Order: sequence, then C-alpha cells, then structure tokens
Amino acid sequence: MSQHPLWAAVFEAAAVALACYAVLGARWRLRDRSDRSAAALLATAPPDPYHAVAVAGRAEDVHRPAVARLLLDGSVEVDGTGRLIVAAGGPQHGPAADPAPAHPLPAAVLAALVRRSRPTSTAELSGDRELRAARGAFLAAEDAKYPHLAEVRDHDRLADLAILLIMALVAWYSFQLVVLSRPDTLRGIVLMGTFVLAVAVGACGALLAAMAMVRVWPKRRDPFRTYCAALPPHPDLLALDPELLARVDHREPRPVEYDTWVDSGGAF
Repeated sequence: MSQHPLWAAVFEAAAVALACYAVLGARWRLRDRSDRSAAALLATAPPDPYHAVAVAGRAEDVHRPAVARLLLDGSVEVDGTGRLIVAAGGPQHGPAADPAPAHPLPAAVLAALVRRSRPTSTAELSGDRELRAARGAFLAAEDAKYPHLAEVRDHDRLADLAILLIMALVAWYSFQLVVLSRPDTLRGIVLMGTFVLAVAVGACGALLAAMAMVRVWPKRRDPFRTYCAALPPHPDLLALDPELLARVDHREPRPVEYDTWVDSGGAF
C-alpha cells in the first residue's frame, strides 16, 4: 500500500470515529435528560422506604430498618451484644400469638430469625439464603414500578460502545502501522512474524485505550440514587429508641492475639 492511501485511511478512520463519538455524546445527553425527567416524578410517587434504603446504599441495608420494625412491634429482643432473639409469644407460637409483620421485609427477617433458632446479629442475616431470595423478589417488584430509573443501575451500554470503538480504532491503527506500512516484499516467516507483532501491539494499544476511555467517558448519572440518598433515615429507625438502636449496631471487637515466645520459635 502506498503512503498516500495509508494516510488517507488514517484520516478517514479518525473522521468516522469522531462522528460515532458525536452520536454517542448526543445520545448520552438525551438519555441524561430523560433520566432527570423520570426522577422528577418521584415527588408525586415516592418509593417504598425500604426500597429507598436499598437504592441509596446496598440491598443488605434494608435489614437494619426491618429489625427496628420488629423491635418496635415487640416481635424480637436484642441483648447487650447486639444479638437478636425472637420474643416469647411471637408469631411462631401458634394462632394466639402476635400477627406477623404486614411488610414483606420485616416478615422475611423474622422468619430468618425463627429458622436460625439462636441469637443472631443483624450482620449475620446477610448469610440467610431464603432471606436473600425474599429480599431480591421484593426489590425486583419495587424496581418494576420505576423501570426507567431502575435501568440506570444496569450496565451502561453507551460506555461499552465508547470503549469498544476506541479499542477498535487503536487496534486498527496499530495493525496499519506495523503491517501495511511495511514493504510489499515481505514473505513467509517474516510476514508471519510481522503479523503476530501487529496483533500483539494492537491488543496492547487497545487495552491501554480502553483504560483511558473508562476514565474519560462520563458515567451515567443516577438521579434515583441521589433522590433516595437525600431522604431522611427510615421512619422505623427514627422511631426506635437510640439505646436499642445502638445495641443493634453493636460490634464486638475481635480479640487481639499476641505471639508468645513459643509461637515465634524462640525468636525475639
């Protein structure tokens, strides 16, 4: 390939890439405007308080207000080390007992405590498989009420396209510079070695370009998370006695282990 067609192909590839990025940038702005418009509707249709806690943080964060609800109802008790115990006369003791919580998340937490049948901390609830399934089903049903806003937490396809485009462009440039700019007299093993070198250089260049694009490309804003993070704490947490809440949040310090003279093999 002569020098002139090579440089022409380089400029043409750059022009195509710029045009594609212009389209992706315009699509990003339109999507951002649509996200903000959908978030404005939250003022008239606010999310479930437990759902808001999960959106603002992690799914496991809903266990804490659920435990607060159970403490307010008298369904569970908490000891001085933060361990939860099902109260006597709770829902597991027959039809004469107190009714189960109306909300599915406190009910799922209470069912998990009953299954464990031993004092359990709030942090240990995350390991209960059935509780995770019930929590996931509830959050999925709540997300379905806000399909556009819940989509924000999915993978950003525009970012994927932007990264793939820069990787393809850099890989193509590397291939052109290593192979097509070489003399046409290359044959046999020399040609194969040049091709392998071009692939290796293209792969390395594409990887570096992808790492740079991850930092440069603007991330999709999450107005749903921003809205939920600005809300006051869950009402059940506000209603719970601060002393009880402090016990729920209690973390026992791990014992500090010191190496003895024997453990260290007699070395000081």
